[in-house]
Amino acid sequence: MMKQQQTEQGSEQPAIVVRGVHKAFGGLHVLRGIDLDVMPGTVTAILGPSGSGKSTLLRLMNQLEERTAGDIIVGGELTGYKRINGAQGLQRLDDKEIARQRSKIGMVFQRFNLFPHMTALGNVMEAPVHVAGVSKAQARAEAIQQLERVGLGDRLDYYPAQLSGGQQQRVAIARALAMHPQIMLFDEPTSALDPELVGEVLGVMKQVAAQGMTMVVVTHEMGFAREVAQQIVFMDEGVVVEQGGPAIIDHPQSPRFQAFLQTVL
Repeated sequence: MMKQQQTEQGSEQPAIVVRGVHKAFGGLHVLRGIDLDVMPGTVTAILGPSGSGKSTLLRLMNQLEERTAGDIIVGGELTGYKRINGAQGLQRLDDKEIARQRSKIGMVFQRFNLFPHMTALGNVMEAPVHVAGVSKAQARAEAIQQLERVGLGDRLDYYPAQLSGGQQQRVAIARALAMHPQIMLFDEPTSALDPELVGEVLGVMKQVAAQGMTMVVVTHEMGFAREVAQQIVFMDEGVVVEQGGPAIIDHPQSPRFQAFLQTVL
């Protein structure tokens, strides 16, 4: 259904546009001119070896890091800056404007980053109440709905230490969804999990994708990428080496992508 809509709406504006993006940490040039479009309602899987810049790209999309050069446009709006003096001048946005832009994006990390002193329900309620200004009653109802959505309606009053890694990551997904983001970013969401727990998290991510959420997923889960993603992006040494539909996993063109796939398939 979603793929058909994308075909019919070929002129639709991308949800995310990345153009000429560089990121350097001192003398370390991590990203070297990334160009990428992510269409609404699609899943983009970013693959690549450790140190290729995948996670840094996600952090730039969500303004957890400041890019060195280039543009990132989310929902038609340049992130982090506003243009002044015509197209050439840029002025950094203030913290309030950056927070407003970031509210469009939910992010799920490798480590679950849950508050250990809060229950699952409390963790999911926290941002709607203290960031979005939602009433506690409304936030509670929404949190219960989101926890039920990820299969944890019977774990509302459990603390993170009482939950498995897979359950904690599902709480983290519910927490991001509770802010009603337009886009979800996942940074290797299963890499910290025991193998038997990976499937439950991927199952929730598949459900979220099937409901039409725009998703960018950094992952080593080739089965998930092949089954769920409409766009595959392979990065190495800070550049996009190869990108296309899921068929490129089975028919890699570049030697670097071929070598990478031999290590993960």
